Amino acid sequence: MPKGDKQALQETRKQKIRRAHEERQERVLYLSLAGVALVVALILGFGYYQENIGKLDAPIATVNGKTISVRDYQTQLRYNAANLNAQLQQATLNLQQIGSDPTLAFLQSSYQQQQQQIAMQLVGLPRGLLETMIEDELVRQEAARRNITVSADEIDQEIEQYIGYYRPTPSPTAGPSPTPTNTGTPTLTPTVTPTYTPSPTPTGTLTPTTPAATPTIGPTDTPYPTPTLMSYQDYLLQKKNALDTIAKQTQVSESDIRKMIETALLRSKLQKVFAAQVATSTEQIHARHILANTYEDALKVEDRLSQGEDFAKLAQELSQDTGTKDEGGDLGWFPRGAMVKEFEDPVFALQVNQISQPITTTYGVHIIQVTGHEQNRELEPSALARAQSAALTDWLNNASTNPNNKIERFYKDAYVPPEVKKILAQFQTSPTAP
Repeated sequence: MPKGDKQALQETRKQKIRRAHEERQERVLYLSLAGVALVVALILGFGYYQENIGKLDAPIATVNGKTISVRDYQTQLRYNAANLNAQLQQATLNLQQIGSDPTLAFLQSSYQQQQQQIAMQLVGLPRGLLETMIEDELVRQEAARRNITVSADEIDQEIEQYIGYYRPTPSPTAGPSPTPTNTGTPTLTPTVTPTYTPSPTPTGTLTPTTPAATPTIGPTDTPYPTPTLMSYQDYLLQKKNALDTIAKQTQVSESDIRKMIETALLRSKLQKVFAAQVATSTEQIHARHILANTYEDALKVEDRLSQGEDFAKLAQELSQDTGTKDEGGDLGWFPRGAMVKEFEDPVFALQVNQISQPITTTYGVHIIQVTGHEQNRELEPSALARAQSAALTDWLNNASTNPNNKIERFYKDAYVPPEVKKILAQFQTSPTAP
């Protein structure tokens, strides 16, 4: 190569300065782009945090300073909504299988009523569940004050019963017989599927009735051959499958399930404590009534009574309460809280043998006569059982309105997960066309 060509390849001072200047501009450009990318990433990251982490950690309610997070609320909402929706689909399937068979009309009515009840529960679930979770927190705080706890083994046993696994009975060892001790058996066993149940609207008459006893499952004659009991390894496999299915369908983990069971067991234990404190005697009224459909009909009853006609005979003739009319309208003895407030308040204000003016309730219009009033009468077994069963509910009602308990709610419809909104959408009626 000629000597002149080598010299032509060498940069001049001016070219070096220009190249250095271009390189600086290029570096500044890259740094600027990197800065913009970092800012965008921070904005997107902050938005993601706010939407997926920050919002979930935000409180949807506080109870005496204890936070109920949106995350926990959404977890239970997904779980309960999925359970209720499954029940609704089963009721719908049952109706389809029955069809229009007239001999199964009673079943059709039952399933239709079940559909309506589940639908009402689903519609009220988002806000109703929040109130249930507030009650759960009140229960946990009260249980802590009373040193009531639930062990991990107790939770394990609940899961085992749900799966259908029963622990083998250990073989007795030779030696002196142990002294028998009384072991309390829980009467209210929470299942792995806790659901929110709103208080039912009264639909019957005012007649106090004895609630139908739920039969206790006990030992029965087992036909042969005896089914093989589940092994522990099979239990572990079925438990894993069940929890995996729940997690896939509702995003609820095993720890979430255990927390729900723990709360249910705390409720059960606290219920027993309050039930044991229920007084066995209290103020009670003995009364009878005549139920009329309208106020005008009640005035006619009142007029005939004022003319000296017998109350019991008029009840048998005119009362619309089919549960008491044959007994002359006799309601028996009942304490406060057994009747609706519109009925209870005036009846407890009456003197013995006094007859009321027409009293309107959701059941109709009543003419009431008090035939007995005692300040400290022993409760009937059925009334005592009802009072004991309602002991925890009564305490929760008082605790929820107690000004010493600071309860704050921050509910927003935006906190309802999309999958739950999708379930609830089936109950949204389309607007009527003009």
